Amino acid sequence: MEQISVTSTIEKIQGLIEDNSGDIGRLEHISDFLKKNKPLYNTDKKYLEKKINSKIIIVEKKKIIKKESESEQIEKLIESGKGDPGRLEHIQTMLKKQKKLYESDKQYLENNFKIKIIEKQKGKVKIEKIENKVQGAMPKDWKPDNINKELTNMQDDAKIVKTETTKQKENSGEMEQKKKQLNELIEERKNNDRKLNDQREILEREINNERILIQNQTKLTETVNLQRKELLKVKNEHSKILKKIDFEKNTISKELEIQKKQLVQAQVEQVKIESQVNAEKQKLAKMAKDQKDRLIDQAKMAEKIKEKQAELQKTKKEYDEIMSQITAEKEEIIQSEKLKKEIKIMENDLNKSVKERLKISKIIIKEKNNIKKKSKQEKIEVKKQENAKKQIIKEEKKFAILEKKRKKIDEKIKEKNQKLKEKQSKINKEISKKDKILKKVKSKKSIKKTTKSTRKKSLK
Repeated sequence: MEQISVTSTIEKIQGLIEDNSGDIGRLEHISDFLKKNKPLYNTDKKYLEKKINSKIIIVEKKKIIKKESESEQIEKLIESGKGDPGRLEHIQTMLKKQKKLYESDKQYLENNFKIKIIEKQKGKVKIEKIENKVQGAMPKDWKPDNINKELTNMQDDAKIVKTETTKQKENSGEMEQKKKQLNELIEERKNNDRKLNDQREILEREINNERILIQNQTKLTETVNLQRKELLKVKNEHSKILKKIDFEKNTISKELEIQKKQLVQAQVEQVKIESQVNAEKQKLAKMAKDQKDRLIDQAKMAEKIKEKQAELQKTKKEYDEIMSQITAEKEEIIQSEKLKKEIKIMENDLNKSVKERLKISKIIIKEKNNIKKKSKQEKIEVKKQENAKKQIIKEEKKFAILEKKRKKIDEKIKEKNQKLKEKQSKINKEISKKDKILKKVKSKKSIKKTTKSTRKKSLK
């Protein structure tokens, strides 16, 4: 806790009054007390220290004690009714006229009231001219001028004393009457003091009740100020939320424009890719048609080769049959050794059959050569077909890769569209949430206004 002087506390109180923080009436009351250098109540002091978070140092001004003159002290004695009022009035008049007091009067004041009177003696210096006069005798009936003056002064003093004594006698009667009046006034004062004490107790009770009410009012004002601060915070948050919403809307609109441009570019690229894919498809279709035609030709050639192979197998079978017949004939020849006659007869037939068989073998050899040539050609064509198949497979792979790329591009476009939709849905959800929050804040404001109005009515 810092220690602050009275002037700085007054400045801080004025700042609090300007900011409308705390009980303004109580703060003004405290500032008036401080300006008038009056002591504060403990409750007000504690309240102020809590508001300022610092201790208040009240420097008491040193009272300058003025020395009272002797005449003023005597006047107080006369007013209070102490001592002999006639004698005191006589002493007062003598002091006012700056005349010498009797020693008895001085001792009276010192012994009874402890008032010392110090008279200042004025020193008069007379300058006389010394002249060389001739000594001689004085005339008859000569009197000095100083004696006449002193006598006149004494007569004047005697007259004044007589008048004062008469006045004192008159004043003594008046003083007795005044004493009676004073006694009556004292009794009335005592009665008034009793009444005042009763009224003071009643006022103290009322003051305590009012203090309790003031404390309750301060609490209410503090709660109201807190609610005001909360309202200000809510307003600031509301403005911040609106600013954030506007900023997010702008950013989202910018992102949407960028994404739209990207989508347009992606669509353009997709159109280009689709055109390329279609061109490649057309090329592949042409290639496939050509390959199909080639395959059809190759299939026809293969069928012809199969037919020729079947014919070769037939010739082989016939050859095998012939060989079996030859073996059978050999056996028959072995058997026919015994029957040479029959063999000789059959030799002519055999020679004819041999010739025919030679012709058939020559034909078979020619066909074998032709078959070998055709098989070589077929192998070459098969190799070409395999190469074509490999090319077709490569082209199919390329086509599959292009289709995969196209699918990936389509998936990316779909993912981007989904992300955009999700962002839009999130933004819509956030906007709906913020609208709900704003509605709640507005409802709270309306509720607070109603509560304030009800509180004001209840306070009234």
